Amino acid sequence: MDDVKPVTNPLAVHVTSKNLMKLLREGIRYLIEGSKGALVGVLFSTHQDADLSRLFFVKVFEFTASSYSHKKNVLEFLDQLCSFYEQKYILACSAVAESTGEFIEKVYELAEANGLSSKPYKYFLTEFFDEKVRKHLNKAGLPPSVLNVVSGYGPTVGAALASHMDADKIGCL
Repeated sequence: MDDVKPVTNPLAVHVTSKNLMKLLREGIRYLIEGSKGALVGVLFSTHQDADLSRLFFVKVFEFTASSYSHKKNVLEFLDQLCSFYEQKYILACSAVAESTGEFIEKVYELAEANGLSSKPYKYFLTEFFDEKVRKHLNKAGLPPSVLNVVSGYGPTVGAALASHMDADKIGCL
């Protein structure tokens, strides 16, 4: 209990709000600039039926803050992640927004560029994606044994599945 410190700058961020995302980035930059003793607390909000890109953003941010807060470039990674998310998912209209796969690939790229291993992200995001797909399929009434979910890099996994002689049909998300 001795290492618990009060949050000095609480932020509540709705992941569809351009202004609140900018405020989040300002908080991150405040920490990057070397504010001594400042602790930024973030509370994310989104709709329960939010699209996967919004859910992925929140989960990646939470995972990074809880797993890598001690790493040197974690704040730079979070700032770049917020910038990417803001440009591709908030400022772009839904039809233009990048796919979830591209979002995930960008997370891996930013992690490696900032000295954070992408391997934990790959495991975490694959598990999270698979869980979300299973929940949606169960809501639709599809029995668990009817469909198998295979996660991975689209072109690689898609080519392997499409060329496999035992695969009758495949679909991609």
